[in-house]
Amino acid sequence: MTASAATDVRPRLLMVMPYRQFVRKAQAKGFWVGAIWDPRLESPEYLDDVRALADLYVSADFRDTELLRRTLHAVAQEHRATAIYHIGREETMVTAYEVAEDLHAELNPAAAIRVLADKHAMRELLARRGLSPVSFEAAPTRQEVPDAVDRIGYPAVVKPAALAGSRGVFLWQEAQDRAAWTALVDQYGYDGPFLVEEYLRGSEYSVETLSRDGRHQVIGITEKLLGPPPLFVEVGHVHPAPLPQDRRRAVEELTTEFLTACGYRFGPAHTEVIWTERGPRIVESQARLGGDRIPRLVELATGLDIEQAIFAALADRPVEPAEPTATAIVRFFTFPPGRVDEIRGLEAAARLGHVDELSLRLSPGDTVSAVRDSKSRHGHVIVSGASAEEARARCAEVLTAIEVVIDNTPVRADGRAGALGTPR
Repeated sequence: MTASAATDVRPRLLMVMPYRQFVRKAQAKGFWVGAIWDPRLESPEYLDDVRALADLYVSADFRDTELLRRTLHAVAQEHRATAIYHIGREETMVTAYEVAEDLHAELNPAAAIRVLADKHAMRELLARRGLSPVSFEAAPTRQEVPDAVDRIGYPAVVKPAALAGSRGVFLWQEAQDRAAWTALVDQYGYDGPFLVEEYLRGSEYSVETLSRDGRHQVIGITEKLLGPPPLFVEVGHVHPAPLPQDRRRAVEELTTEFLTACGYRFGPAHTEVIWTERGPRIVESQARLGGDRIPRLVELATGLDIEQAIFAALADRPVEPAEPTATAIVRFFTFPPGRVDEIRGLEAAARLGHVDELSLRLSPGDTVSAVRDSKSRHGHVIVSGASAEEARARCAEVLTAIEVVIDNTPVRADGRAGALGTPR
C-alpha cells in the first residue's frame, strides 16, 4: 500500500459494476471508490472512462461465481473497504452481498437481496405474509412449464426466474403458444428455472424508493406504458403517474410493507405493481434504481437527483424527496424489422427546446431487428412539460416528426405509417 493510500481517510466504497455516474457521484460525497467490472458487460470505451474515474479498477469474469467471490474478498481486504455495494445488474448481487456479510461490510442482509433477486422466493414471501396474493407455481425446467400453465390456467405469464430486464417474459394464452414460447427461450439459451403466474390485468406502475436504516421513502410512482402481448416490452414511462390519491396511498403502503418484509435496509428499490380489480398486486422488485431512464424522469419532474441521493444517504446526509412540479415522459422506438432506406426528421426533432434526450440506434443500410426485450429497442426520446397534457403533446410531436423508411415504407416513430406509407 502506498503512503498516499495509507493517509487517505475517505470511507472506502467497493462497488460491483458501478456505472460512470455512480463513481462520480459517490466521490463527490467524499468516498474512495473501487470498481469491479466484467469487461464483457460494457464497451471498452465505457470501461476506460470508469477506470479513469475510479480510485481502483479491477476486472473479473462474473460468470465464474467463485472467482468473483475470491476477487471481492481479496480486493476488499487489501484496500480496507468499509462497504461493499452493488446496484447494477441483478445476476451477481447475491454473491456481492454474501461477501459483504462475511467481511462485515454489508449495507443490506444477503437474505433480503436473495428475495429481491429471486422471483419465486419473492412470491413465497408474499404468500407467507398474506400480501398481494397471486396464483403462482415454480417450474424448475422448461419441460415442466406446460403442465404448470395448465394448472394455473390460461392466460398465464411465464417468467424466466433468473433473467432480468423483461427478457423471456411471455403471456401463454392457449396451448398452441408452446411453439412461440419455446422459440423465445431458445433465443436466450435458457432452460430454467421458470415462474408461472396468473395473468394480472390492469394498469402497471413502478414505485421508486430510497431506504435508509430500514425506513423506506417513496420518491415517486411511474406509469408504465406496455407494448402488446405476448411479450409486453415497455414502450414508455410517465413520471409522476396520474393516480388518484387513494390508489397512490395503497400502492405506496403495499410497496413499503413488502420491502420491510424482505428485510431491505439501504438504497434504491424499483418495485413494479399492477392495479387489478382486486387492488394492487406486486409484479416484482429489484434492489436497484429503475432502468429505462426513470431516474432522469424523476429529476426532470421533481429536481431530485436520485442517484446522488443514494450516496448522500450513505454519507449520512440524506435528502428529502421533492414534490413534482412537472411531468416527464420517455418513449422508446420500436420499428418493424427490415432494411433502413432513410431516416427523416431526427435532426429537426433534436432541436426542439423541450427534448431532453433523443437517441436512435439505426442508420441507413442497417437491418432492423425485431424487438423482443428492453435491450433490443431502437432508441428513445425524453420530454417534459409543466403538466401531463403538455408533456404528452410534446412527446407526440416528436414521435410524429421522426420517420424511418424501412423496405421502401415510411414508418413514424409512433408506429403509424408515414408519408405515402401504408399500414404494416
